[in-house]
Amino acid sequence: MELAISEAKRAGDRGDYPIGAVITGFTGRREVVIANAGNRVKTSGSSIKHVELETLKYVSSGYGRYLPDFVLYSTHEPCAMCAGACVWSRIGAVVYGVSQEDIDAYGRSHGTEDYKWRACLISCKTVFEKGNHHIPVIGGFLRKECQKLFSYKPAKR
Repeated sequence: MELAISEAKRAGDRGDYPIGAVITGFTGRREVVIANAGNRVKTSGSSIKHVELETLKYVSSGYGRYLPDFVLYSTHEPCAMCAGACVWSRIGAVVYGVSQEDIDAYGRSHGTEDYKWRACLISCKTVFEKGNHHIPVIGGFLRKECQKLFSYKPAKR
């Protein structure tokens, strides 16, 4: 998750939403990073360039359609769209920092025209259950550190 937080900060530094994700796999007993990235919604001009989708797409291109031996770490709970992609890819597990409720609360009180922080108040667990694919979920992992990303400001250069 610390790598996902670093990726989120890099996304914020380039003018995007500071959201990061990492996908890991296991080699024997060692967990290794397979993909890591920061969000590109604002900088790409595409509302579907969520970092979870991009990392899933990257890993699928090298490891195949289904990813049961991989774990997705995201600083923010996957939205319904990204959670659906987790179902379709059969990801092995999901770990996230802040919830959709956290995102919604922050957006309501601090959202700006530039950084709206909209949320889709459908939990990823609900999507997984309705998608008929059991995906273990750990939410609130390093939550306080991930909450700090809401107000992340790039360092002055």
